[in-house]
Amino acid sequence: MSREIKLSIIILMIGIVVLVSYWFFPAQSSDLSKQIKPYSITTEQIILPQYEKSIYQAIPEVQSYLSDIRAMIKKGQAVLPLPNSELDSQAKEAQRILLQNANFLQDTRQGKFFMHNDMMRILPAIVSSLNEKAQKTCQKHSCYQAEKYNFVTNTTTRAIVDIEALKVLSIERYPGMQPDISLRLTYIAQAIALHAPEVKKELGFTPAKKDITMANVRGTMKESPCENTDHLCVAPTFSDHKKEQALWAVVDLTELKLAAAKWAGLGKTTTPACISERSLQNRYIMKNFCQKNSVLKKSEWKITYRLTGSDGLEIRDVFFKGTPVITSAKIVDWHVSYQQKGGEKLDTSTETFIEGRRVEFVRGEDGNYLFGYNDAMGCPLFSTSVVLAFNGPQVRALKHGDGFMLTQDFRNPKWPMACNYRYENRFEFYNDGSFRVVGVNKGRGCGDNAIYRPVMRIDMALGDKENFYSHDGAWRLWEKEGSELVLRQAQEPVNAKGTVSESAKRAVTESSPSLSRDVETQYPYKIVSAINKKSGYYIEPNYGQFGDNSRGDHATLFATKFKENEGDKDLLTLGSCCDLKSDGIEGYIKESENIQDSHIVLWYVPRIRNDARPEHEYCWADTIIGDDGNLKVEVWPCTVGPKFIPINKYK
Repeated sequence: MSREIKLSIIILMIGIVVLVSYWFFPAQSSDLSKQIKPYSITTEQIILPQYEKSIYQAIPEVQSYLSDIRAMIKKGQAVLPLPNSELDSQAKEAQRILLQNANFLQDTRQGKFFMHNDMMRILPAIVSSLNEKAQKTCQKHSCYQAEKYNFVTNTTTRAIVDIEALKVLSIERYPGMQPDISLRLTYIAQAIALHAPEVKKELGFTPAKKDITMANVRGTMKESPCENTDHLCVAPTFSDHKKEQALWAVVDLTELKLAAAKWAGLGKTTTPACISERSLQNRYIMKNFCQKNSVLKKSEWKITYRLTGSDGLEIRDVFFKGTPVITSAKIVDWHVSYQQKGGEKLDTSTETFIEGRRVEFVRGEDGNYLFGYNDAMGCPLFSTSVVLAFNGPQVRALKHGDGFMLTQDFRNPKWPMACNYRYENRFEFYNDGSFRVVGVNKGRGCGDNAIYRPVMRIDMALGDKENFYSHDGAWRLWEKEGSELVLRQAQEPVNAKGTVSESAKRAVTESSPSLSRDVETQYPYKIVSAINKKSGYYIEPNYGQFGDNSRGDHATLFATKFKENEGDKDLLTLGSCCDLKSDGIEGYIKESENIQDSHIVLWYVPRIRNDARPEHEYCWADTIIGDDGNLKVEVWPCTVGPKFIPINKYK
């Protein structure tokens, strides 16, 4: 018997022994399986592109787009127009007028060179985008609003056109801000995500367009090659419900390539893959709440309100007993940030270069990496945001019967499936003249490690000369624009379920201003008229004392001098979704800007962490099997926002 045959027999015998052991002693294999770690979010990692962007230039949609841009510039034209398929007859006329308007085209050239500009949207003008003069004109004439984007300077230009008079009513530019993208760019973003080798490799199969959600939602990944403060970026998302994960493909539309990808945990869900399409009553909403102002008169309050294109529900020109109270209040954005858990496993010991660019890795809060979305809430037909108005604004009684609320529900069409969101904008009006600006998050989002930051803008109506104070043992006048963390807490901390203990409730009640001899120590802020100091409001941040199971605001408060282009009309996306050191309002603050005896705007930005732990859910939603054996949606909302109490109530 040869040496080779003996060796073969020995290998065969060993194989038989191993097979018999596995068959008759399965417990041993079970013990071995326990050593293999199951899927865990802590194994997540940032996925950087490994291929040249030339692979994306071969995609038909990208090729056609680049070809059209080159042809446009060769003809001496500065802006790539929207195709007729995206426009109605009046929108076509608005585009024709604007592409011949020198002021609209003013920022499209640098010397003799044309810069890449795209027309993004042309839609019927909504009232929240119009100044007072334009509102009067557009009540009589058909008006359209248009947005173009300069890819070189990262600037959005918005114009209002009177179609009947063939006249441009206004043109405004927003440096460092990006618009909602065109339908063509949405298709391009989908094509880039579908053709990206990294996406195919991570998913383990070749995806189809039906597998993508949120392809038109602007997104970024902190410290990735794509930063939404510099480039126009969106984040097509692929959900894998079996693994409870979602793959975010961050697409850089400025460079037409995949910028980065990232797995995020979805959390457990029994939500079915398909949910019946909701009825939005779009025409009713558009006609009654988007294209005109509505007025509510109730309990000595008079409130003008409207739905905006991207700033949710806005209240304007609010009066109580005939006295002006609020000029404008709204939630302009929801910043949604997710944390990279297990970030220490990411290898940053060696330098990484992508197309000659050095990629830096910067840790965010608690040493984790941050990435996320900017969510805008808007009218169902005039916004490409996926968080849209559901039905119309509702008027409801407050829980304790001491007033009423005006509220609007905004939802993703497939909420509460993972990677879908639902927000409520609410304004509470009390019988004593107090009011509260409220944001409610009803989940579910793309994971259970999210940080939500609603950006509230509040413009009081105390005259053109106002003063703002904070209290720290004594009232301190804010002379300049600035910000600070709202640190003062309730008497006892909010517990893990978001409720205040009974002793804390008693402490809040016993220290109520109506019973206190030193009312001014009960509130950390106030805003007053510089002409009449008895005319003004104390500001009470939310610490969990309002009986809505809130865990507090943990907010940052800003005070800026009023400027019309800083949010009086619809704001574009403000700031970064996931840079927790910046809420976006910082760009409006100038340390030398005096706000004493000025028209002041307050910005209030709570910071909320969601929670998916059983019995501790917060900012969360899920579809569960109810007592009747059928599926039902369970919601664990998180509610934030400050209350404003009239000073003259205690005089």
